[in-house]
Amino acid sequence: MATVFALVALPLIGLLGSAVDFTRASVQQARLQAASDAAVLAGVVAAKTELDRGTVEATALAAARGAAQAFFQSNFGTGATFDARFGLSGLTISGNGTASFAQANAFMGLFGFPSTPMEVRSQTQASVEPFLNIYLLIDISASMLLPATSAGISRMSSGTGCALACHNKTDGSDTYAWAVRNNILMRYQVVNQGVENLLNHIRSRQNLSGRVRVELWSFDHDMRRLVNLTSDLTRVANNFPAPALASNDEAAATRFDDLIGTFVTAVGTSGSGASRQDARKLVMIATDGVNDPTRAWTWNTPLRAQVRAFNMAFCDTLKARGNTVAIINTPYLPLPWDWGYNATLGQPGLHGGETRVDDIPIVMRRCAGRYFTAASDADAIRSAFVALFTAASPVRLSQ
Repeated sequence: MATVFALVALPLIGLLGSAVDFTRASVQQARLQAASDAAVLAGVVAAKTELDRGTVEATALAAARGAAQAFFQSNFGTGATFDARFGLSGLTISGNGTASFAQANAFMGLFGFPSTPMEVRSQTQASVEPFLNIYLLIDISASMLLPATSAGISRMSSGTGCALACHNKTDGSDTYAWAVRNNILMRYQVVNQGVENLLNHIRSRQNLSGRVRVELWSFDHDMRRLVNLTSDLTRVANNFPAPALASNDEAAATRFDDLIGTFVTAVGTSGSGASRQDARKLVMIATDGVNDPTRAWTWNTPLRAQVRAFNMAFCDTLKARGNTVAIINTPYLPLPWDWGYNATLGQPGLHGGETRVDDIPIVMRRCAGRYFTAASDADAIRSAFVALFTAASPVRLSQ
């Protein structure tokens, strides 16, 4: 019996020992897989963070490799071999890792198997924020010097006899100077505050700082590029458009239909967002939407027909080139007591509105769709830029 037991015990002990070694190896392989997965993920996150900041690709991928190696070592320790590779294709960064380890056996070594080799593979990917160019087109024509509130309009009318803060002199004797002295908030000022809110919003998002550039334009009787595409948002803020000086019938009018082609050409075609040279493009327009090529309509009756809603054909061109268009309409508040309003915008509408002023949101909404907003009060104008950017931009706005 002793002999039989000895013959049976040896393989039985071997089987039990193998089970122990197998269990230990399984636990170690799970640790190896978890450490490899976490390391590759850490590498992709590091690369994404660098790329979102505007770091060049080679530097970002080097950061990914360093982060992955450090993360693997801190989670698994020494004795294992780990290799991670990262790449960028378009807006997708991918990571692949391979880890290997030899688990020493306690019992199987007695049978010629000193260790159990193991190898695991990991892969993951993430989307990088696209490069984005924002083109801001701001209306600074004379009509944007209308007070931003009904109360302001009433104060202007009673204080000067005119609802508009007409900026037609430089000696401080015009109604614009009166509005400034009496702290009357004008629509052009509120629009500039809305732009500042947008710039601050972009500054506050670290993942946008290296990916977003802004170009600033203004228009009245002329179309002007105030700031070329730049990621220096302070420079944009320091060049906000000043109110137009309406020194004659042509100055400070709104020759929008005649001038918009220059802007459309400058914007060009939207890209994929994969590089700064191939950026996605977002056009944001803030205006009351009134085309007024010359204020000579005050005495030249046939010209009054030209005071109407913008011709929005330019919008189809922009969108056909892949650009996103967002419009903030600062509504032209009805002035039924004013003869000039009644002779122009108060006339029957041409696009489905009861009057021409009612046509404006109709044609603009057809252009921008869900990226159109009518901001009728100061608070709405201030918040509209950030709200439309959040809705229309292709970038994620979380940190």
